[in-house]
Amino acid sequence: MSKKAMALVLAALLLALCGCENGGESVYVQSVKDLAAMGGIAPGDRFSGMVVSENVSQIQKDKDKAVKELLVKEGDDVKEGQILFSYDTEELQLSLDKKRLELEQLEANIANYQEQITRLEQESARVSGSAKLEYTIQIQTNQLDLKEAEIKVKSKEAEVRQAENLLENADVVSPVTGRVQSISESGTDNNGKPMPYITIQKSGAYRIKAVLGELQRGGIQPGDRVRAVSRLDESLSWLGTVSVVDYESPTQGNPNNMYGNVDEMSNASRYPFYIDLDSTEGLMLGQHVYVELASEGEEISGLQLGGAFVCYEEDGSTYVWAERRGKLEKRKVTLGDYNEMQDTYVITEGLTEEDYVAYPDPEVCREGISTTHELKLEDTSSEDAGMDMGMDADMGMDADMGMDADMGMDADMGMEVMD
Repeated sequence: MSKKAMALVLAALLLALCGCENGGESVYVQSVKDLAAMGGIAPGDRFSGMVVSENVSQIQKDKDKAVKELLVKEGDDVKEGQILFSYDTEELQLSLDKKRLELEQLEANIANYQEQITRLEQESARVSGSAKLEYTIQIQTNQLDLKEAEIKVKSKEAEVRQAENLLENADVVSPVTGRVQSISESGTDNNGKPMPYITIQKSGAYRIKAVLGELQRGGIQPGDRVRAVSRLDESLSWLGTVSVVDYESPTQGNPNNMYGNVDEMSNASRYPFYIDLDSTEGLMLGQHVYVELASEGEEISGLQLGGAFVCYEEDGSTYVWAERRGKLEKRKVTLGDYNEMQDTYVITEGLTEEDYVAYPDPEVCREGISTTHELKLEDTSSEDAGMDMGMDADMGMDADMGMDADMGMDADMGMEVMD
């Protein structure tokens, strides 16, 4: 159970427990199955996924050149060598012509300096004394100008070659066969971060990108075995292993919500995770799938229960307050793995999904007290009555959390459908 979900549970439980003992009323107990469903990942839970390419090619646009024509759009399938866009060749040709003219002028200056030096050296040979010294100074000055002009020529020659290459490569082609994932005319995303002009997902090397809801945070970890199921034909499935869970880069809301509905969960964070497949046969780039945990024929041992329901004896043994034949009893349980992020334990022995447990309030819970499955809040004020926070009488959160079912949200409260 996530800490957020636990906070909601405890808030309602504390209201329910007030006055239970003094009034002689029964202690409220909740279904273990419902508690397990409120956080973590359970068998049958599904996530939205899409087949993406493991390899992505990014094509940058030269900021000094203008794009004359863009020949592809997002979602297009392209082949290696196919033209993606063309630069404005007229502007490139003008730039090349200008650089060539500047190079000719620099070369003419070099020829002029060489002629002057030759003439000065001839005249210097026919004089002596102070006149010869004056010729020497003029010759040295022209030699410095000549070297400077030669350096400028080499630099300009490099500029001309670059301009010629730009003109020859005015058509930019795709380096891979794949699908155009995105095109950024501005060169930045919505947050102002730099983006490539065109991003292409390479065909062939497929993996699956899925999305984890806020209440399932921590429920999927690298190394988990999962199954991808075709949305069109559920008899088709592919096994794989979770390779990356990106909790550092959450997205907000449902970018595929086409209904315009806004509710309290519309800004909930969602976390992408990636699946490496055992086989990609039969999959297509961009195909939408469902993702679920894969037990691969093994029975799942134990079930998840929030740590707040687990109590400890002095000898280190653990127990919960569970219902038995309408009465409360202290029942020993055996703990399995602990998920720190969700604050949940796997109960390997002592409980089943059919059992009911009570929050371990020491002032209320005792052996033999009557139990009830109905949550009754004290009617102290209209404000308190409104603190049920949208929960059902059995403390189970509504599956849709106030969301229209058509929004594509599964009962896992936050799993995004990427139709």
